[in-house]
Amino acid sequence: MSVPNRRFKIVAFGAVLVGALAMACGSDSPAAAPTARPATPTVQPRSTEAPPTPVPAATTAPATQTQTTPATVPDEGSPFTWEIEDVDSGTKPALALTADGTPNVAYMLEAMPGFVKNAVRSGASWDISTIAKGYFYGPLDIGIGPDDTPHITYHDHQANNFQPSKGDAVHAVLKDGEWKVEAVFDVGHDGWDNRLIVDAQGRVHMSAIDPVEFGGSGVEYYFQDDSGKWEVEQVDSGPQTYKYATSVAVDPNGAPHITYFDQSRNDLVLASRNDGDWTKETVDSEGDSGLFSSLVIGADGRYHVSYLFKGATFGAFKYATRGPDDTEWVVTEIDRLNNLKYGFVGARNITSLALDSEGRPWITYSDEKHLKLAVWDGSEWGISTVVDAGSKTQGQLVSLGLDADDQPHIAYFEVTNKSPLDGVIKYAKGTPG
Repeated sequence: MSVPNRRFKIVAFGAVLVGALAMACGSDSPAAAPTARPATPTVQPRSTEAPPTPVPAATTAPATQTQTTPATVPDEGSPFTWEIEDVDSGTKPALALTADGTPNVAYMLEAMPGFVKNAVRSGASWDISTIAKGYFYGPLDIGIGPDDTPHITYHDHQANNFQPSKGDAVHAVLKDGEWKVEAVFDVGHDGWDNRLIVDAQGRVHMSAIDPVEFGGSGVEYYFQDDSGKWEVEQVDSGPQTYKYATSVAVDPNGAPHITYFDQSRNDLVLASRNDGDWTKETVDSEGDSGLFSSLVIGADGRYHVSYLFKGATFGAFKYATRGPDDTEWVVTEIDRLNNLKYGFVGARNITSLALDSEGRPWITYSDEKHLKLAVWDGSEWGISTVVDAGSKTQGQLVSLGLDADDQPHIAYFEVTNKSPLDGVIKYAKGTPG
């Protein structure tokens, strides 16, 4: 892997920084909730040809405007019995499972001082370790290596007051019972909206945003080679703000791929690294599609992406898939939720996708009042509600893992204070029946 060219940034001070910091500390207003879900979807598929099972067929209207019936089972109760428990105080959790199905839940507190912690299920309780204390921003992410070693990534703000030369993506790994923490250095204030995956060889791949608010140039890829050295590459996404997430996955040949919301065109984009260069393709260009994507690549090389379409008064949760030899993406609208809040303290990583032992997609998604699970059984999506928050408020962030028995494990958080943001980390495990 070649060493990328480093680039330097010119950061505008004064009004630009003041505006950026105001955005970082503020939030947008909640979207107004319609009284009922529209009867027909508003987004059209890339292809009207149904791919082979187990891939879902497109359920949105083809180019002829002929409506099709969504391949979705109405929400008439969950096929799972859910055990839900409190883990600890904190926000913005991410979940990963060891080979034997033991859940690891990483989470944080965005405060000064704040923390990054990891909780590991041990019998009927949780073993909690503090990874770092300081000034951090989420969301964070966690991945488990082939040796069951946990890896965590997050953004270290480094200073209570904003400084454009400080702020990095940070990688933490548990070695010999202690957390080794190191900054992945790049010029500027990067590492926002980071996601992580550990490949079959134990190498770490990360994606993140170097935001335009702080003089950055957009989506970046971070890679740790066999010697442990970090490399940083520009994905050539163009300027991007933070807030809308990235996702990274590695295909069966070891090549990395990143999905993100292209804010110049409001499209879902897939960036792929081939022979040292990044190529990009549009996955979904209908309206504001591609927020909060979750990318998984199956053992057969098929791409699976869950993400949000931002409507005027609702959010449509969508799924896109393409086989390694296909030329068209098949796009499906799965469900809609209304109680969505956008902005810095609003929606972050509100979809999470995993593949079961048959290679079929499972997707969790959330707004401030509901957490749902959609499961593709080979012919239709079965949708069930995991949590109905009632009078309480959820953090609009979910993280899904499936164990070897295809039992779902979900991490999310319940908001106890909105400003400054605080909450209770929740863990849910589903068993059939």
